[in-house]
Amino acid sequence: MKKNTFKFFFMFIFLLVPMHVFAEGSLGNFSFDASQVSHPYDMINSKGEVIKYEEYSNDNAQFNNEIPSVEGTGEISPVQIDSLIENHSYIDITPPPVIINDDSIASAPILITPRIVIGDDSREKVENTKEFPYSAITYIELEWPDGTSGSCTGTLIGKNKVLTNGHCVIDSKTKDSITSAKVYPGVNNSVGLFGSYNVNDYAVAANWATTGSSSEDFAVLVLDVSKDNKQAGDVAGTLGIRQVNTLLNQNIDIFGYPGDLMQASGEISQFGMGGYITREDASVAFYTIDTAPGQSGSALINRDNQIVGVHRGSFVINGNPMNGGPKMNTYMFNFVTKALE
Repeated sequence: MKKNTFKFFFMFIFLLVPMHVFAEGSLGNFSFDASQVSHPYDMINSKGEVIKYEEYSNDNAQFNNEIPSVEGTGEISPVQIDSLIENHSYIDITPPPVIINDDSIASAPILITPRIVIGDDSREKVENTKEFPYSAITYIELEWPDGTSGSCTGTLIGKNKVLTNGHCVIDSKTKDSITSAKVYPGVNNSVGLFGSYNVNDYAVAANWATTGSSSEDFAVLVLDVSKDNKQAGDVAGTLGIRQVNTLLNQNIDIFGYPGDLMQASGEISQFGMGGYITREDASVAFYTIDTAPGQSGSALINRDNQIVGVHRGSFVINGNPMNGGPKMNTYMFNFVTKALE
C-alpha cells in the first residue's frame, strides 16, 4: 500500500507538509484485540478500544434518519499554511483502483486510489470559502510514524468532529496509523480562514481496520480546541447527515482539496464538482465526478447540504473508470451518530 516513499515527485509535491506544523503530542501506535471484534461496524478508536455495533446501534435507536446542518458564527481566525516544502519525504497512500466485474464482485480486490479525472476536468475553484457549506470543508495534514506526511479532505459534522476516510488515519494492511494530524476548515489560497485544530483521537470501523474494505473506509476525527479556545464547528459550521437506502440518479456535490490543481497553482485551495450517482450497491455509491489525490474523505453532499456518503477513490467497473465511496446507509449512519456523542 502506501509504503512506496518518494521524494520530489512533481505530481505529489503538494502533499508535503512541514514537521513543525503538527502538535507536539502523538496519537500513539494503533493496535487492537481482533478477538473483540464481532461486527464489520464495531467502532475502534486510536487507543484500540472497541465499542460493539450491537450496543451503540441500540443506543442510537432514538435518532431520526437525519441530523441537521448548522451554520457557524463565521468568525475568522486566519492561519497561513505552508505546503510546498523542500527536502521532506512523504508517503504515497494511493494504491491501484478497485476492479469490479459484475460476474465477480464478491472476489474483487479492495485496493484504492483517491485519484481520477474522467474525461474533461470539470472541477471549479470555490472562490469564497467563508460561505457555508464550503466553510465546513476541511484540509487535513497527516503525519505517519516514519516522518512522512500527506493530506486528505474532511467535513465538519460536529463542534469537534470531522468525517473523512479510514485510509487517511490507518493503513489497514500494515496497521500503521497517523502519529499526528491538523485540520483547517475553509482553506483558500493557503489560508485556513477559521484557524487550525489538532486531532486528538479518531474512530474507524472494524472492517476497515482488519480488511481494508471499501464499504467501511470512513473515519471520524476528534479535534482539540484552537489556540484561542474556539471549537471548529462553532465558527465554521457543520454539515448535516442523512441516512440513505438508495442514491441512484441523485445529484451530489464533492468539494475538497485536490493536489493536482493545488500543485498547478502553488496554493492550497478548495475545488468542487457536481454530478449524478450512476451505480450503487448496498454500501457503496459510484459516480463520474472528477477527483484527485488530497480529496480522499470528501463528503458526498446532497441538495440540502447533507452528507450522504464519503468519497473513497477510483474503481474500474466492467472496464469503465468511475469514482466511488461508502454511502450513509443505516450501519454508517449509526456509526457516525455514535461518534458524534
